[in-house]
Amino acid sequence: MIQIRLRNFLDMSTPIIFIYIILSLGWNPFIFFNVEILLGIVLIISSLHFFILFDKNLEKGYRSMIFLSFFILLLSLIFSFVKILFHNIKITADIKISTLISLILYVLIRATYFMRMIVYVKIHNPAFIFVASFVFLSFLGSSLLMLPASTVRKISFIDALFTSTSAVCVTGLVVLDTAKDFTYLGKIFILILIELGGLGILTITSFFSYFFRDGFSFKEAIFVSNFLNTKTTSNVLSLAVKVVMFTLTVEFIGALLIYFSIKEKHIIECDSILFFSIFHSISAFCNSGFSTLSQGLYSESVRFNYLLHIIIAFLLILGGIGFNILFNFFTYMWLTVKKYFLKIFKDEDLRRPAHVVTLNTKVVIYTTFFLLFFGTIFYYISEYHFSLSEHSSFHGKWIASFFSSATSRTAGFHVLNINSLTPITILFTIFLMWIGASPASTGGGIKTSTFALALINIISLARGKNRLEIQKKEISSESIRLSFSIIMLSIIVIYISILIIIFLDPKEDILSISFEVFSAFSTVGLSLGITSNLSNGSKLVLILLMLLGRIGVFNIMIGFLRKNKIGSHHYYRYPKGNILIN
Repeated sequence: MIQIRLRNFLDMSTPIIFIYIILSLGWNPFIFFNVEILLGIVLIISSLHFFILFDKNLEKGYRSMIFLSFFILLLSLIFSFVKILFHNIKITADIKISTLISLILYVLIRATYFMRMIVYVKIHNPAFIFVASFVFLSFLGSSLLMLPASTVRKISFIDALFTSTSAVCVTGLVVLDTAKDFTYLGKIFILILIELGGLGILTITSFFSYFFRDGFSFKEAIFVSNFLNTKTTSNVLSLAVKVVMFTLTVEFIGALLIYFSIKEKHIIECDSILFFSIFHSISAFCNSGFSTLSQGLYSESVRFNYLLHIIIAFLLILGGIGFNILFNFFTYMWLTVKKYFLKIFKDEDLRRPAHVVTLNTKVVIYTTFFLLFFGTIFYYISEYHFSLSEHSSFHGKWIASFFSSATSRTAGFHVLNINSLTPITILFTIFLMWIGASPASTGGGIKTSTFALALINIISLARGKNRLEIQKKEISSESIRLSFSIIMLSIIVIYISILIIIFLDPKEDILSISFEVFSAFSTVGLSLGITSNLSNGSKLVLILLMLLGRIGVFNIMIGFLRKNKIGSHHYYRYPKGNILIN
């Protein structure tokens, strides 16, 4: 009976704690805001969770949620008490931040649990949930970024929404200086939004579902499979967990490599080299392009750090190639190595399953390699006597060219002076931005597979074939129609957006506006420097473009347009008619 009352008390206190966190972050003079009260709240809540765990009648999923919440709160308490004990101090910024983060995670875990209980039961459209999750994150992030504790000076709602949407949609376009206009806490909020936007709320929810273990319904499996771009629902939960764990592992390794790649750590103009490493590792893998440096990687302190450029470039490629492609490739490599060792040490021959590497993996990897290779050569030739001239060494020019080729399709990092690029390079960059990354990745654009499919189909039609074949496999008409629909929709949306911004900001030149629109729609984040000068109307257009680019125009249409009755079109066929095209 006592445990039931405690459960009800915690359920009712969660929104109160959330409001308290907002007040604590927003108004430092708030009368009830100090470290002692924060620690007291954490201690009381963790104690209540501890007592609830002794209830033998708890549902399995609810018990897991309570245990996970208790574990996070306990870690915060241990950190705080150790800090006080060994440093002989009562109040530090570290304790304050760690305590607030633990409370935020606590609220997030409980909200995630109850969201699964409500949303998946009431809403039957996976596309709508997918769209709503990004819109909700964007507005929530803008509210957090407008808090007085998040910024150095007061910012407008449009600028906060633009920054939040850019982070959630992993774009990197900015209207404010991330390094100077946001506090340490504000940068943490941006980093969290980047991570949540890169992985997606549905993936995060599925990750927690794995620990809650209270059953993963077929409906939820359909929702998450739509986001992860997988056709099967049988192992979608384990796939979501793999995505989260793989992401965290790569980001951790990337942060370590970035940290040790900076030899003279005192020259970096930021608060902490460790935070710089973590921030840029997450930002790079999620293809966001946000930086804690005012000029990004073009800052003098890191402009010629070619080892750092290589690390960032490979993080960009890994994040932009797609989780399914990476897992499929690693499976192939593991089976190849296993077969090799069995042959040497046990004289056994391992029979690999047929077609381990899928056709989708081959198309994406070949297209990515093609774009990276020829993109690098193009940048090297077109910018050799211009923006590359400041990179004096031979290897420096090639690394800068390779980096530019990688970042132009995915993220807004740059090691060349964007404003000094030749017109032909700008047009080529627009082309790369339009293609973008690969399906089920953290990048945007029309995607490499869409571009490859459309290009191969054109060649196939020119040869007189009435079907599309790739490596002895016939591509479905649905895939072909979808690829051309995506291309056509992207051109329409981009063209209309350019016209609107030209009308709203006639002083800006058309090339800069076009560059900005392509960058926003493809969630790249590169800019010719006009973002902050645009009117509020143009900023709203870019905000909408970033959401469309990250979510996908087709997902928007599926989410808001009603379909025909299920299967009704399968029961009839009209006579075929031909339309003259030449």
